[in-house]
Amino acid sequence: MPRPSLGRVLAIVVLCAHAVTAAAAPEPSGDTLSRFFVWWNATFKVPGGYTPAAFGEWFTPDATLVLEGKEVIRGLDGWAAHFQRIQSGGGDVEIVVPFKRVFQEGDRIYTYHVIRSRRDGALSCALAAGHAELRGGKISTIVLVRSTLDPAKGPMDPECWTK
Repeated sequence: MPRPSLGRVLAIVVLCAHAVTAAAAPEPSGDTLSRFFVWWNATFKVPGGYTPAAFGEWFTPDATLVLEGKEVIRGLDGWAAHFQRIQSGGGDVEIVVPFKRVFQEGDRIYTYHVIRSRRDGALSCALAAGHAELRGGKISTIVLVRSTLDPAKGPMDPECWTK
């Protein structure tokens, strides 16, 4: 059995610890990452909306996206090109906001959220956990691990699309 990465273990530990301590506390709202994904969801429906300048409103010029330990995006041109490809593929993709869990410590925002999509009649849903780092009020990196949910293996998260 492969060993989980240190980043995955740390994200899970931090999220679980926060869930225990924050169970009675209301979730904060209006954090930069949540606001970015509200923009991202709306812009997904606007052809041509994902531009380097638009991402520059949210990200530092050298911002990265790291998925499952691998850097997949670097720089504003990379952010625009990556999401233009996803947008041009058709279908719907949505990051569910408000997040299941979100909290901020200094310039780091931790998140646990649902990503759902529809394409060519097929539904997909994943849980994602990780963090974003801020520099000068803008996102300098997003680091996520994702787990695709399989309806054949158990009940789906209530925030997943089912039809």
